[in-house]
Amino acid sequence: MTPPNFSILCKLWLLFLCSLLSLNVQAAGTNLTDAEVSYIKTNPIIKVHAEKAWRPFNFIENNEIKGYSNDLVRLAAKNVGLEIEFVVGYHWNDYLNILKNGEIDVITNMKRTAEREKYAIFTQYNPLKAIDGLLTLDETAHYLDFNYLKHKNVAVVRGFFYEELMRTYFPDINLLLTNSTEESVEQLVLGNVDAVLDSYAVINFYVQRYFITGVTNAPLFENTVFNHLPQYMGLNKSNPVLRDILNKGLQKISNDELSRLQQQWSLIEQKKNKFVDNSFQQTMPVFTESERIYLKSKQKLNMCVDPDWLPIEGIVNGVYSGMGSDFLRLFKQRLSTPIKLVSTESWSQTLRYMKQGLCDFIPIASRTDEREKFLAFTYPYLRFPLVLVTKKERLIHKLEQVLHRPIGIVKEYSYKYEFDRNYPQGDLREYTSAEAGLMAVKSGEIYAFIDSLPVMAKHIQNTHPELKIVEKIDYQHTLSLATSLTDPALVGIFNKVIATISVQQHEEIVNRWLPLVYETQPDTDWIWIMLIAILVLFLLLIFRNQVLKKSNIKLQDMQNKLEELAMRDFLTGLPNRHYFLEQLDKEWARANRSKLPLSVVMFDIDHFKSFNEQYGRLAGDSCLIEFSRRLQVTIKRPADLLARYDGEEFVLILPETDEEGVETIVAELFYLLKQWALQHTDSFCANVLTVSVGSATLKYNNKYTAEELVRRADNALYKAQQNGHNQLVQYQKKSAD
Repeated sequence: MTPPNFSILCKLWLLFLCSLLSLNVQAAGTNLTDAEVSYIKTNPIIKVHAEKAWRPFNFIENNEIKGYSNDLVRLAAKNVGLEIEFVVGYHWNDYLNILKNGEIDVITNMKRTAEREKYAIFTQYNPLKAIDGLLTLDETAHYLDFNYLKHKNVAVVRGFFYEELMRTYFPDINLLLTNSTEESVEQLVLGNVDAVLDSYAVINFYVQRYFITGVTNAPLFENTVFNHLPQYMGLNKSNPVLRDILNKGLQKISNDELSRLQQQWSLIEQKKNKFVDNSFQQTMPVFTESERIYLKSKQKLNMCVDPDWLPIEGIVNGVYSGMGSDFLRLFKQRLSTPIKLVSTESWSQTLRYMKQGLCDFIPIASRTDEREKFLAFTYPYLRFPLVLVTKKERLIHKLEQVLHRPIGIVKEYSYKYEFDRNYPQGDLREYTSAEAGLMAVKSGEIYAFIDSLPVMAKHIQNTHPELKIVEKIDYQHTLSLATSLTDPALVGIFNKVIATISVQQHEEIVNRWLPLVYETQPDTDWIWIMLIAILVLFLLLIFRNQVLKKSNIKLQDMQNKLEELAMRDFLTGLPNRHYFLEQLDKEWARANRSKLPLSVVMFDIDHFKSFNEQYGRLAGDSCLIEFSRRLQVTIKRPADLLARYDGEEFVLILPETDEEGVETIVAELFYLLKQWALQHTDSFCANVLTVSVGSATLKYNNKYTAEELVRRADNALYKAQQNGHNQLVQYQKKSAD
């Protein structure tokens, strides 16, 4: 082939491949069909339900229809050229009836049940996964296990999907039907019911709004019936055209738009378990009289563990080790009863010992249907992703690609049941330990192995460098403390103990034991693999350098992302203290070169410990997240840096900013806080949340250090607090340090 002909062939191949990609893009953005366009012309306005008070999803405030679900349907309708008429004034059960009769077109937040599918159809895309919650009194927090609710009274809203599922799966539980979540909560306070079942976020709103104390709102992360059931948009069965139109409207909503909505209505943090304090101050559990008598009657508590599951837990030379050992140390600080380790040879033996009554509790275990026959579980307090591990040379990146091959797990681990349910066609093989399973991968006996990320990362780093992590499976391995089902008092005691462990303590333990692992990703997805295969056949010499360059860029991007994650605060997503100090050194050097001012501003939420004690740790976490968001609003320039410094303290670097500029920014923050007006009746300086601010500005002075700048800002913050809080104090050179 002559060079000109070869060049022409290359161009033709590129045109052909670009055409294929263009066709794929067009297919992904399919327009409305003629029938759908005709429907919109005939019915330009659709009727959508709007609830009175189901915050933060669907509610009316000051005659304005608000909430995540309503904003979402507005976006979907706008994307396809529809207008919305909201229908108000009905209870939930009435909305179901008028949807059934065709008097409204859409219910925006509707869960699928067998009964509803008789008269309704649902969008393909589920716009909302609301976590369900169970509200109980503190002394009956063990009702999280529904077995304890038999013959008890539970309040649910009439017509909510909870009613149907409760009657189906828990017929022995008595239901009290109400017209609203607010009424359900009121029935618990009045003592007419033992629990309230509803959306976790909605319950939380009413508990905080009415300052209800002595109750526990527990998210049902691990309940087999109420477990992240998605909510869809529901329509009458006679209207499939509108359903397809809304599907296309939902599909056109970008990830950025969806993230903004979730952040606006504080839905992202619902995914996290927040049963921990956010204060460095150690708190002790408050036990009832019966619980104190129980603990006094126990000479010791026998504990069984997984002997080979490091770094989460394990037995090393007869001593309990891993994350679990650090949590056990905190448990012992809060309990007067001695705890004794009962050694076992395997996880299977640990479960047998629990059945035989040889152990009182397991500190780290997952809830399954089979285990619930003999174990009771606390709130989850650890959560790790499962990962797929195989040999480095294998080009796979999805679990679905290897389901036809043998895959290993540890015998009797909880995720076996999840795997069997989701992948009944899979070839799953059980091993006595993770090490045995990884040796089977190495020898070729099985193709891959599944286990928790920390465990696999440790094994790969220490003993199996020939293996790699190829996928983080879309399943969270959630871990609780387990006690005997015949000992309900103990699970309630440990729930209270776990609730007193702070976020900082939790993070310190996990970070101490979590190995640093660079998760191996495929070089590219299947489209690029196909493209590279074609180019190797026809254009190997021409494109060789480009392929190598792209691979290097991707590896660099991966490393950058991992470094960025290490510099982020777990709760707020802001840069952490370590990153702040690094950037401050850089800005300090730049300020000295440019002879321009540099300011550091420190913020401390006033009386935040009192806020946590009054409103609870969940409200405290939400407060910190929202406060950091409002701080970010005040930042206008890319060079400004906001970081979480310590607990409820935040810090801001302002390059090229003098005292007057600091005053402008802080004034905007005070204005935003005034608009927020978050209630804080236990504050000693106001009945709403306030903040003290200290700042220091250093102009060109090569005798100063960056640490001195921070020290001065901290001194100014201290003086703001000494002067009565809720104010800005700027460091003055003449003031005594």
